[in-house]
Amino acid sequence: MSLHLLWTSADSLIVAFALSFALTWRHALPLALAFGLCDGVGSALGVSLPLADGLAAMLLMVSGAALLVRLPVAARLLNTPGWLYVLPPLLAIDNAVLRAPDAPLLAALSSATMAGLGFACGAVVLNWWRRDLRDARPLAGISLIAAGSLLAWGA
Repeated sequence: MSLHLLWTSADSLIVAFALSFALTWRHALPLALAFGLCDGVGSALGVSLPLADGLAAMLLMVSGAALLVRLPVAARLLNTPGWLYVLPPLLAIDNAVLRAPDAPLLAALSSATMAGLGFACGAVVLNWWRRDLRDARPLAGISLIAAGSLLAWGA
């Protein structure tokens, strides 16, 4: 497995970790598979949409800020997780732009595995966080802002 493949799958790990605090668990497996599928298709296509990574980063940061300041829209974000399914295609752009000799199937498997690992790590942290009977929204907000910042910095 090449370093390029791990680098382009790291965004799935980071975003899945952040999203694990903002979604119900029934969305974890479909999202992990969507991250893998979209990264595999992105690796196979090789098309370039330069604004997509910035859009994904901005969407994550705005969502995190809404959770932190407890805007009413944040409750709707948590109750309607459809916005989460926009992220996998946007985050697959790095696979399309940074073409390498990696096989699309391997890119899909790597990204889905990284997303699954991110959701699992998020579950552990969330379990620890809830032991203290704290609200998980601030943790979700901070994680989404951090994930968006890392994506913006890497884009």
